Amino acid sequence: MQKGKVLNINTFKFLPKKLGLILVCLFLSHSTIFSQENVDVFNERVSLKRQRTTVYQALNQLSDSIGYFFAYDSKIVYNDRQIRINISNITLYDALQQILNDTTLVFKVIDQHILISRNLSSKPNNEAQKVLEEQKYISIKGRVLDSKTRKPLAYATVGLPDKSLGNVTNFDGVFVLKIPRNIIASHIVVSHLGYKSKSVLIEMLENDLVDIYLSTDYISIQEVIIRNIEPKQLVKEAISKIPINYSDKPLYLNSFYREGVIKENRYQNYSEAIFKIYKAPYNKKLESDQVKLLKSRKTQNVELSDTISIKLRGGINSSLTLDIMKNTPPYFQDEYWENYNFTRKDIINIGGSTAYAIAFEQNEYTREPLFMGVLYIDMASLAFLGADFEINPKYISGITDNYVFKSNRRFKFKPESIKYSIRYSQFDGKYYLSHVRGDLLFKYRQRRNFFYNPFHLFFELAISQVDNQNVTRFNRKEVETINTIFFDNSYEYDEDFWNDFNFISPEQSVFDALILINSKIEEIHQIENTIP
Repeated sequence: MQKGKVLNINTFKFLPKKLGLILVCLFLSHSTIFSQENVDVFNERVSLKRQRTTVYQALNQLSDSIGYFFAYDSKIVYNDRQIRINISNITLYDALQQILNDTTLVFKVIDQHILISRNLSSKPNNEAQKVLEEQKYISIKGRVLDSKTRKPLAYATVGLPDKSLGNVTNFDGVFVLKIPRNIIASHIVVSHLGYKSKSVLIEMLENDLVDIYLSTDYISIQEVIIRNIEPKQLVKEAISKIPINYSDKPLYLNSFYREGVIKENRYQNYSEAIFKIYKAPYNKKLESDQVKLLKSRKTQNVELSDTISIKLRGGINSSLTLDIMKNTPPYFQDEYWENYNFTRKDIINIGGSTAYAIAFEQNEYTREPLFMGVLYIDMASLAFLGADFEINPKYISGITDNYVFKSNRRFKFKPESIKYSIRYSQFDGKYYLSHVRGDLLFKYRQRRNFFYNPFHLFFELAISQVDNQNVTRFNRKEVETINTIFFDNSYEYDEDFWNDFNFISPEQSVFDALILINSKIEEIHQIENTIP
């Protein structure tokens, strides 16, 4: 029987009341007691050693013993409560009663999961249930964490690969994914760099925020064929295979984009948008991508007392330019090749694929500010699965003029960190851009002042759906200027604003920032036609 770990269901307990969001728990509508066909599971006899532990660890041990995941609402089951247990050859039901110490809790088996919930008498009325069933799309949400540290995993991939539907987690590890109701019986796959992927039944996630724990993936030498590779030569070979591994046909990429500026721990502005991108074939370097804006909004929180206003330069263009398979970076170009050293760092798992992690850094003789980082190359196909890179911190001070535009002469700016992350996914046998993230940290001070103040600029693009049918370039009237997309309007956050579009759930810090801005929702631009 397959081993399992604990899944923990949390409601959006951190949502501010001012947002007026009401989360109705319909989780118990499936059943409030375990069904007769699954009663044998609860009659199975289990044993755990006498110990003092937490509820979380005790349920993990039971999961390892019986091969079922546990799922529950953390408002009902307190993970960190210390307990003493002495479970010796008793039924699973009695073991759960001893661990949870709450006779009002009931259990239900769905797939390979045991749901722990409270036996509430209130259920949705027939009319409300009918409305839910008639909804074309449903929204599922969850939070992805490290199973050992229990810390959130940012930028984890969540989706249905066979349906070309997906999204990523935010910095808090939270994701929201909107999917057609008719595939509720399917599973989503959750994956992250260096972790074992996990498959989760969609039905488990429909009405609650579910904590999904991923385990670190250790790849043994026996599992891979160790090749005596020379890292630089491997990268060159992977570059030569770009026309083979990446889509040679145009694609439509439905995507969510966001950007923000945080100055002295306060959001100055925050923007979100839904795009439809015409992605030119990767083997046609000279054919440009196009962007069609479907819906967007922006909030600005700049007061008259602010000494300086900061804006992100480049907009969506920054994300598209970072597609290193389409736009060749310096460390892939022959004229810069000798400036870099390449080393094999590790062998890791990315979304179920085994990959080389190849580190690169400028050599000791090169003094100009260049990139350094890690490239992830699939062992089987030699496709680039992603890259994490940054401006070399040793020489970062030399790039200020490349990033600061229209600087105020009364202020002095210094870059602290310029980092980028890129991921590619597979669709219909070819790879395509699936996620881009950029984080730019600067600090500034007024001249004749000794103290610097920090600010952080970020942008992020997540591809939620891919379409390769009847793809043609947009006409000129539909195309947005990719450097000037957003306008200075404001809004109060509303999860329903995006309707059936997929979006990246804002972090807790964004929620807190937006609630301080007393403004109404402004739909900046919306094209009424639906995405094909």
